[in-house]
Amino acid sequence: MWVGLRGVLFALVVFGWSLDCLATIGEQQRLKFVQAEEMIKSGDDEGFSALSLELKNYPLHFYLNYVWLSKHLDQESKIKQFLRDNQSPLYTRRLRQKWLGYLYKHKRWDVYVANYHASKSLLGQCHYQWARYQLNDKAAALAATKKIWLTGASLPKDCDALLGEFAQSSFLTQELIWQRFKLAVQARQFGLASYLRKKIIDERAKKEAEQWLLLLKNPGLIANADLLQNVSQAERANMFVYAVQRMIGRDVDTALQIWDAQKTKFTLTQEQLHKVDRSIALQLTFSKSDKAYAYFARLKQSDEVSRTWAVRAALIKNDWIAVQEALNKLATKEKVSERWRYWQGRTFLQTNQPQKARELFISLAKERSYYGFLAADYLQQDYSLADNPIKVNEQEMNALLANKAFMIVNEFRALQRNKEAQQYWWEAIRGLQIADLLIAAKVAEQWQWHKQAIMTVSQAKYWDDVNLRFPLDFTDKIEENGRLQGLDASIIFSLVRRESMFDERANSPAGALGLMQVMPGTGRQIAKEMQFPWRSSSALLDASVNVKFGAYYYKQMLDKFSGNFALAAAAYNAGPDSVNRWLNMKGVYAADLWIETIPYKETRAYVAAVLTYALIYQRRLGGKQRLMSDFMIDIQPKNAEKSYGKI
Repeated sequence: MWVGLRGVLFALVVFGWSLDCLATIGEQQRLKFVQAEEMIKSGDDEGFSALSLELKNYPLHFYLNYVWLSKHLDQESKIKQFLRDNQSPLYTRRLRQKWLGYLYKHKRWDVYVANYHASKSLLGQCHYQWARYQLNDKAAALAATKKIWLTGASLPKDCDALLGEFAQSSFLTQELIWQRFKLAVQARQFGLASYLRKKIIDERAKKEAEQWLLLLKNPGLIANADLLQNVSQAERANMFVYAVQRMIGRDVDTALQIWDAQKTKFTLTQEQLHKVDRSIALQLTFSKSDKAYAYFARLKQSDEVSRTWAVRAALIKNDWIAVQEALNKLATKEKVSERWRYWQGRTFLQTNQPQKARELFISLAKERSYYGFLAADYLQQDYSLADNPIKVNEQEMNALLANKAFMIVNEFRALQRNKEAQQYWWEAIRGLQIADLLIAAKVAEQWQWHKQAIMTVSQAKYWDDVNLRFPLDFTDKIEENGRLQGLDASIIFSLVRRESMFDERANSPAGALGLMQVMPGTGRQIAKEMQFPWRSSSALLDASVNVKFGAYYYKQMLDKFSGNFALAAAAYNAGPDSVNRWLNMKGVYAADLWIETIPYKETRAYVAAVLTYALIYQRRLGGKQRLMSDFMIDIQPKNAEKSYGKI
């Protein structure tokens, strides 16, 4: 339990423990910890048991027990004791997962059921219900299997035994088969939907399922008005809406023609009408169509997404009266955001109200942000970095590190187990008050754990320690590759900051690796182009290699898009093919307007962040002082081949 820093300091004084003394004791215990680990590896259980007693008060004693128990999953009573003690929720969860796997494999159904904790994992749920089934709680297990079965995706193969019994039971009804068939169609799982169609008995339902499969494979067939003649009225409406929705993303103009021509032939609910109208309005905006704003006016319901995209649709139309109209319709909490205050200011400028614009920009320019910097450029004033470093003294840091959870983190560090240390960090800071989060952030900064420092200070919602939030790590590598590629180092710093927060071992769910989050396939291609020896994707976890490849790739994007930093940043995030699609427009766009209307929320935020971070890093590095307006190069349409070349 967190007892507060004053309490820990008091304990250090009362018991006469000095930090030097603790350090000496720690070194001795660390040697024994390593010996104990070796004993576990070699199977010397007797030696480990004896040495473990000597480490009873060592912060990582629980970890040694976790490692030993992971290799002795038959030790039921000791595992249960470890789980009850719950000295570390992280390792308690991990051991429970391993033990449950062991119990399932060895068919220890009663123990499995007694120790299972509810899980989002479908595989875990299958195992649990199968264990209940084996304990003759069959009816309850099969009834619960309904929820598992009702998914639009294929289930893990390890669920087959349970699903086989479920399929033979009275719990699987034709209604459930039809429901899952529809889920598979919505999830675009043609194989699963085809399999389920074979399970449908009713002849009429079979024919309707065949029509669904046709539309799943080719939604454009809906253009044939006679296609759905033999389908029930309710399903006809559902199929029509489904097919049009699918077509909207492929070819919004054709979808719109079919929708307007045929929708009166179906009995559609108000919800269905709104759903399709809203999708069309959004897709027209994504496609930068002048028709988009008028289509938003057809919507009878309002939500934040449609309100904000209506503003963007008006911007695309370059109709500033419409922009003002759309801004007026925003909810109060939306209007006060930096984004819409900036566009309100731009609207005032375009409608000959410069004083109102100036008042808004004066307020915005106080912010260290994308919109704040744009406003400052208009006012021709310096950017406000609002740097106010967190003030923490050594005594406060030492008190934090004397807390048990942070002692565990620090011991992992001392043993050079950085992966375990950084994973445990999140457990250590859970539940801390704001004041203690700020101290923790400064500890992480001192350790050069920049990702932990940045994310911890963000939990405290403190944004004004600029050096902490925008570190200058890997400077030599970044500056060297900046010179090599003819890039300002601030640009590379900004990409690293946005991509990985300076975590050299960063690994995204999509598989991107390292400081600049380079995909292995891209890395392999870059290695070939640079004639760099490529052995495996693990090379991308080396900062030297990663920055070399990331800087090279960004320079490629910059060259492809004629030196336009905003387009290069968008391409780095979403790929050059996406950027080319977004350049499929009729005329030239102001850069701020083009960025604002990027269809992907992630990429909009990414481009704004990278440009903003680059300006912050320029001021940190003390080099050439670009302005945001230097990045705001007008965006040329895709057909301007001389501007952006072929991707």
